[in-house]
Amino acid sequence: MDLFEEAARPPQLGFRLARLEVYNWGTFDGEVWMLDLAGATSLLTGDVGSGKSTLVDAIITLLVPPRRITYNKAADASAKERSLSSYVRGYYAHHSTEEGTSRPEALRDKREYSVILGVFTDENFGRSVTLAQVFWYKSESAATPSRLYVLAEKPLSIAQRFSRLGGDMRAFRKRLEADDFIHTYDDYPLYGRDFRKLFGIRQEQALDLFQQTISLKKVDSLTEFVRANMLETPDVEGLLAGLLRQFRDLEAAHASVVQAREQQQLLVPVRAAGARYRKLRAARDTYERMSAVLPAWLARRDIAALSAQTEAAEAERQTLAGEITALREEQQAAEKELADVRAGLARNGGARLAALEGKLAALEEKHTARQAAAARYEESAAILKLAVPETAAAFRENRARAQAETAAAEEALERAEEELADQQGNLREVEERLARLDEELASLAARKSSIPAAFVRLRDALAADIDLAATELPFAGELMEVRAEERAWEGALERLLHGFALSLLVPEAHYGEVADWMEHHRLAVRLVYYRAEDALPLADFSALSEDAACRKLIVRQESPLAGWLTQELARRFRHICCESLRAFRAEDYALTRGGQVKTGGRRHEKDDRRAIDDRRQYVMGFSNLRKVEALRQEAADQAREREDLRALLRQCKVQRKRARQCSEAGTRLLAFPAFEELDAAAVAREIAAGRAKIAALREEDAAGKRLRGEEQKLLARLGGLRRALESKQRALSRAELVLEQLQADRAADQAELARTDALALAKAEALLAAHAEDAWGGRTFAHEERQSLQNGYQNWLGAQQRETARALEEETGRLAAAMEAFNRSFPAQARDLLPRPEAQAEYEALLEDLERDGLPQYEQRFRALLEENTINQMALFYANLKLRAQEIKERIESINASLKGIDYDAGRYIEISCVHTHVRAVQEFRRALDACMRAAADVPDEGYGEQQYAQVAALASRLRADTDEDKRWRREVVDVRNWFDFAAAERWRETGEEYEHFTDSGGKSGGQKEKLAYTILAASIVYNFGLEGSHAGEQSLRFAVIDEAFLKSSDASARFGLKLFQQLDLQLLVVTPLLKIPTIAPFVQHVGFVWQDDVQHRSYLRNISIEEFTAEQEGQR
Repeated sequence: MDLFEEAARPPQLGFRLARLEVYNWGTFDGEVWMLDLAGATSLLTGDVGSGKSTLVDAIITLLVPPRRITYNKAADASAKERSLSSYVRGYYAHHSTEEGTSRPEALRDKREYSVILGVFTDENFGRSVTLAQVFWYKSESAATPSRLYVLAEKPLSIAQRFSRLGGDMRAFRKRLEADDFIHTYDDYPLYGRDFRKLFGIRQEQALDLFQQTISLKKVDSLTEFVRANMLETPDVEGLLAGLLRQFRDLEAAHASVVQAREQQQLLVPVRAAGARYRKLRAARDTYERMSAVLPAWLARRDIAALSAQTEAAEAERQTLAGEITALREEQQAAEKELADVRAGLARNGGARLAALEGKLAALEEKHTARQAAAARYEESAAILKLAVPETAAAFRENRARAQAETAAAEEALERAEEELADQQGNLREVEERLARLDEELASLAARKSSIPAAFVRLRDALAADIDLAATELPFAGELMEVRAEERAWEGALERLLHGFALSLLVPEAHYGEVADWMEHHRLAVRLVYYRAEDALPLADFSALSEDAACRKLIVRQESPLAGWLTQELARRFRHICCESLRAFRAEDYALTRGGQVKTGGRRHEKDDRRAIDDRRQYVMGFSNLRKVEALRQEAADQAREREDLRALLRQCKVQRKRARQCSEAGTRLLAFPAFEELDAAAVAREIAAGRAKIAALREEDAAGKRLRGEEQKLLARLGGLRRALESKQRALSRAELVLEQLQADRAADQAELARTDALALAKAEALLAAHAEDAWGGRTFAHEERQSLQNGYQNWLGAQQRETARALEEETGRLAAAMEAFNRSFPAQARDLLPRPEAQAEYEALLEDLERDGLPQYEQRFRALLEENTINQMALFYANLKLRAQEIKERIESINASLKGIDYDAGRYIEISCVHTHVRAVQEFRRALDACMRAAADVPDEGYGEQQYAQVAALASRLRADTDEDKRWRREVVDVRNWFDFAAAERWRETGEEYEHFTDSGGKSGGQKEKLAYTILAASIVYNFGLEGSHAGEQSLRFAVIDEAFLKSSDASARFGLKLFQQLDLQLLVVTPLLKIPTIAPFVQHVGFVWQDDVQHRSYLRNISIEEFTAEQEGQR
């Protein structure tokens, strides 16, 4: 193909610039200025400084991403001379100020707006695309203008669409978008993506080349030009990030292998000691549980024993009642028979005998009554340990003693009742205290905070009601902790900050909701809350004294309220921690170790209601383990006190029962007014005399004798019946008393069971049964020995508890020592671990992780990461780089195909060659990659693969390094474009032999430099704008701008460049001063002539044909 052959004008393919419009852009001010190109190669000319580059920069602004724009590039202007703000404001000069600085002079203020607009047309497909951008300042104080991007698939004009912006940009934008062929954008990426798609531009790099074309005059370095303008910037960051991410995993696995064995060696003793500790603690807890439910367990056994005894007593009572009924019936029959006999005696003159017998019967009844009274007296006297009196004097002595014993018993009963009430009150207080402690411990177990449960419940309810996480409403105490090295001051600091630590911190965004909730809820506690601003800067404690209280605290800095909290601490708690009273007296704000607080120089406070080292009252800190330990100790003390109180209550009940029995017995004795009521012996003597008289009368006659014999038999029989009846009645009374006592004992046992937790009893029952033989020494349970057996079992449990507590204390020391050894060796892993038994599970969890994976598993994981992940990722990374390198070779071949179609000189063409670079860094990088790939094949079947790891680590470590030198090295070696150096050869078309070889245009004349530059540039445009191949006529941008074109070129070089772009069917906008016009004129159709009014500082634009322009130029000569 001969570039210089005349040919018929081909149809115009692709999008070309039809017209450019600007309004209030640079010095083009006050009206719409239009550069009319009609899609043809055109000339933009005018004097230096007239405004040509201003229009070129408008085109650049429409097409090139903002971050890559360099204004007035052809003149090598600095970024400070031209900027988007300078164009929108219309800067035309700078004047110095009185302060010695420079102030720009502007044609427009910030109330004006600016518009640039370009219409591109594709005649082949009959399509048009309009690109426009609108600029305005949102306020007078805005430093940079705001921008709106506009894309339309029809021709638009500024006058038609952009002349009535008004002050409401949202309404203006809405008017634009009312037409579905107009699209607006807030930023460049979507705008650029859409117009590149319409123009058939495959990559954003093509627009960098468009800008480069404007100022290109020569190729200083062919290698740098090809890399920057003809090759895509490789995106390997994703693969590199993946490689480094895999290496970080590999590195962590390797570190795990190294440290795992040492961790295991230190944690195994912790586990062993922990197992012994748990066994001893379980034993201690078991004995405590057994002790707590022992009375109930014995009550249950007692109920079983009492059931059988109660049944037997009830059966005996019923039997006795039946026997008494039968005896009474028999007695009634005998009494009737006796009445009949005595009636016979009366008829035979036995009236006197009947009178005597009646008197005798009365005496016998009297005797029986006195015997019953004597028995009752004897029963009560036995309780008071008094003998039954046989004389009136003895009776009076007993009565006096009974009065004294009764008074003493009533006093004892009153004391016992009072003591019982006191101890019951004490027991209730202890049980309530235990319940509160259990509740507090349960609450603390579910969180790390030391804030009391009542406050936490209140906060949780508040957070739930207003749909917040509890952590969004922290207490001040949850965000601060006393530094470990300042533990000696912990108690005093807790005193100073206690009230503030319990304050709720409410972020500004939720203040209204919280205040409303507080107003409508009853809190049941005194709560202080603060309206806290978030995202405040942290206070600078360094300005305060080193001994300031707030400097002894750690604040949780990740909290959004940390800034507010530190500022509040610095303002309110700057008290100096004084080691001596002399220092304390000298400061206005001071604090002693003893907790004495001085504020403002006058107010002093000291609150010793609680011990200063009582951790149960501490509320600050990120962990509550020490508070939990203190509360558990208190709970154990309260449990022991509860058992002591229960034993004391049992003793009080026994004393009360004894006192009541004595009081009641004394009262019964004092109810006997005289000895005669008890003197059955005197009545017995009267009965004997009466019987003698009756016997004498009965000897007087046979009939009477017979009747009297029958009478005697009946009397004897009745006497036996009475005695049997009395015996049975006494037995019945005893049986009823026994039954009543058994029922009372059963009720007491049931009350004991009701007071005891059923689940706790069920858990301890088997243990109590199993150890009963050890505790009782072979004795078996009996109701009568219950108290003795309970005391014996309680003593045995106490001995076991003391022995277990001693062993547990020793084991706790060994466990803590093992934990501290681990903490010293691995402080990072133990950061949140305290060497306390409560943290045993966390230590064992660490060991279980090690043993679950195990050292072999760690090594296996390391090996898998090395082989399957890291080396594979490195192979993928290397393969991708090689693929990109191959793509570069293929791309150069494609470009060479374009270059071969261009005659550089008669019979010759240009060919670009690429060879592997000799840059040492790149070569060493590729060798390192090759070594890693070889090492991958040599990973041993067993062991770590340490050698392979070392090779991978050496390369990966440098790839991820952050020094400036390493960053430069990484950018150089992973950019595959840097793997090649590029040169150009001028070859004969017929033979392919090299005519000349060069790597840049150095040593050549200006025209030759431009010729080479335009040749290489043309091939780059063909490639980047997608103008080669079977789809060259479809959706392409065929427009380029050359500023200060052909300024130093010979006429031949200028014609070569113009014909070259003409041959490639590209529209050129040639921007040049009033030079080289005759050379350029044959290739252009339209001229945009620019000039400036130096008085008004405004630029003007005139559109004429090349013929008119040439004629005017010749006329001026």
